Amino acid sequence: MVASGRTRRRFSKGGMGWKRVAVMLWGDSTMFRIPFLALLVTVGFATVGPGARAEERPIVLTPQDIRWQAAPADFPKGIEIAYVYGNVAQPGPFVIRVKMPAHAQIAPHTHNMDETLTVLSGHFTHYIGKSFTGAQTNELATGGFVHLPRETPHALRTADASVIMEISGVGPFGMTYVNPGDDPSKAE
Repeated sequence: MVASGRTRRRFSKGGMGWKRVAVMLWGDSTMFRIPFLALLVTVGFATVGPGARAEERPIVLTPQDIRWQAAPADFPKGIEIAYVYGNVAQPGPFVIRVKMPAHAQIAPHTHNMDETLTVLSGHFTHYIGKSFTGAQTNELATGGFVHLPRETPHALRTADASVIMEISGVGPFGMTYVNPGDDPSKAE
């Protein structure tokens, strides 16, 4: 017996099971075990319970569900955008669709995050470089795909027909024109 009057516990040489470790840490009393279990349950509900992010729910959209609107001011006039998934202004994944009319262009620009682009309809010329001249040029049509690491300068130019493309990335989305004078939001 020890001085407190409690019997010293002896453990077998075969190792300490989880029950023995729990008794060693918290004693025989449930006074410590109940709050500990309550904490575990609370943490479990906080991570997988009904408060889970809305983005974790399935999203199914038909073409009729897509709502087009004028693109933000940093896109040239006439370009439309549809927000399909996520929020481009917030951290996290997003998917948008961009509709460019015939004979439109987006001047060389960069993004602050990796960008993927898939051509859904039409065809256009995609440029990788700081200007239209001397850039790597790719003709893309329906089904075409581009992945651009962050800060890769690139530009787009449509021909005689409109183009719809899907762009995805992890926000927040930012666009910086290589030549600040090309930024439509800065036009006077």
